[in-house]
Amino acid sequence: MPSVRDNEDELAEEFTVSSPNPLARSLLKVSAVGPSAHVNVTLLDFNPAAMFAGVKTALETAVLIGEVTHRPIRIVLLRPTGLLGDDRAQFVKERRSALERAFPETEWSIVCDDELTSLTFGTDDIWVATHWMTAHALDLASRVGAIDLHRVIYLVQDYEPDHFAGDRDRPAAESTYRAGFVLLVNSRQVAAFLRGHGVDVNDEHVFAPQFDSRYLRTVASRRSTETVPLIFFYGRPSTPRNMFGLGIETLRRAASEFARRGNEVEFVMAGESGPDIDLANGFTLRNLGVLERTAYFDEIARVDVGLTLQATPHPSHLPFDLAISGAFAVTNEVDGSRNQMHPRIVATSSTPEALSTLLVAMVDRARNGARVPIGYLPVRDGQLGSSLRNAVVATTRDAGMAPMSRH
Repeated sequence: MPSVRDNEDELAEEFTVSSPNPLARSLLKVSAVGPSAHVNVTLLDFNPAAMFAGVKTALETAVLIGEVTHRPIRIVLLRPTGLLGDDRAQFVKERRSALERAFPETEWSIVCDDELTSLTFGTDDIWVATHWMTAHALDLASRVGAIDLHRVIYLVQDYEPDHFAGDRDRPAAESTYRAGFVLLVNSRQVAAFLRGHGVDVNDEHVFAPQFDSRYLRTVASRRSTETVPLIFFYGRPSTPRNMFGLGIETLRRAASEFARRGNEVEFVMAGESGPDIDLANGFTLRNLGVLERTAYFDEIARVDVGLTLQATPHPSHLPFDLAISGAFAVTNEVDGSRNQMHPRIVATSSTPEALSTLLVAMVDRARNGARVPIGYLPVRDGQLGSSLRNAVVATTRDAGMAPMSRH
């Protein structure tokens, strides 16, 4: 009698026909043949220089799952590296060294795409999906019996079907939330949005975003008021969810108002490389490109007000980094909750008229000494979710992922 895996090509074709996800078949040939002691974290790729925000949260989550279940961490990269031999060995060495510097108490290994069929995975391994494409690959692998779906934790940090300008990937992304994996969700905002789309989320599996408190305290302590007010825009023209066009129109309207009033204001943008942008009326949006970690914190220490737009429910780190360290952040409303996230985060409707009016008002407020209370102001405990550790403990417990013996 044929096994489920005998029909894997037919099933793969049926499952991937509506999605161009090139990585959907990545885990079909995985062989789980015996007990193991790993947490397998699936990433599209891993750039040590970009170990922040969502990637940083995924790694922190993996470390905690490893601690709670007594398993070492194995990074599984699904996107082909195109490297062989010594080049691949150097690629892996550099990334493992970066991980060991960032998490010195954790044991790491890295598996690249073309090694997946030659390695043996274990029936007691825990798999972690970190992006809809990795969840898609794990879903397909579970359908052919290569991976037990009950051994998969799906780290959900946004409603990813809304990341796309079109609908080509949407059905596959939406399907991942109903694959049967246990969900571990970043923020109450994302959890509420998922529930609004019919996805069941356990309250105990929802955690607050992990902010860099140590750095933000330092930023707050050395925050300075420049002679000219500084407006910071998170500009990523290649990423539809960050609403670049709306942001530019908002800044142009604000610049027009500042010109009418005779105000001098400086505009800067970061997030993606590109040219400076003429905002008219004598104002230029200076593009700082992609900032490294230290440069990023140096820059936000100078900011009066930030404009950071996000069409999806994930609250994003930048507005919190600004607000926690003493600046104001203007954003767009998504689900009616953003005005309650932090006293210095203010939201309005996603129109250039509403956003520019609010932006100008917040510059006035910042310059009139309205940073109240002044200085470092963290998010209230429980405001966005429980601690990541508590959520990981609840998730692994509810999924029956028992700790491995340390002997």
